[in-house]
Amino acid sequence: MRSARYLLALLGGVLTATAAFAQMDEVVVTGSRISGEEYSGMPAVVLVHRADFLVQRIHLVNDTRAETARSTELHQTIRDMVSDATKRPGIALSYGDEFLIPVTANATEIPLVGGKRADTSSASLYVKMALGEKDNVPAAIASLRAFIKKARVTGRTEIEFDDDVGLSLVTPEKYRYDIIAKITEDAKKLRSAVGPQCKVQVSGLSNRVSWQRSDVSELTLYIPYQIQLSDCQ
Repeated sequence: MRSARYLLALLGGVLTATAAFAQMDEVVVTGSRISGEEYSGMPAVVLVHRADFLVQRIHLVNDTRAETARSTELHQTIRDMVSDATKRPGIALSYGDEFLIPVTANATEIPLVGGKRADTSSASLYVKMALGEKDNVPAAIASLRAFIKKARVTGRTEIEFDDDVGLSLVTPEKYRYDIIAKITEDAKKLRSAVGPQCKVQVSGLSNRVSWQRSDVSELTLYIPYQIQLSDCQ
């Protein structure tokens, strides 16, 4: 009995930790907006939502001769950027690929890689600007880039920008039931339009939420589902 209670407690802890981690997921979407071909492949029912953050990917490059000195100068630059971000409401630093991770104050978790030239190291990270529903997007982009241009750099560190400003969204799965509600309502309307005698079967609702960039500040969220009509005679 004791071992069973221990197993349940352990399982509960794992589930709690997993749920907490899932709530912290932040996805980054970079690149161009959805193309016509991609749009035609999406389901009919989608949810358009403004992103939580504008994100500018930057690359810190340092060509100090000694490798240890390069690392020290790069990490000090990141620490100063983190410190300055805490004084600017809405600004934060993250790193990662598809999923973003907050940069800590010590900054040593940021991986350093070799640069394009010999005796060069670089680090890539994202500078984020929180985006509200009524915020002016061009002004927010200008403020984001102004913060980066004014960054304090140490030693021979230089900052390079990616051309495009990306978007990020925190926990896309929290919009699952908003999307499912829209799909359900659409299925009812479809049945009413075709004939009340029709049987409507919706499949694919167990799929994860997907997303595409649809505007300079908006993402289109959807669940890849299918609707099948039968017995409409």
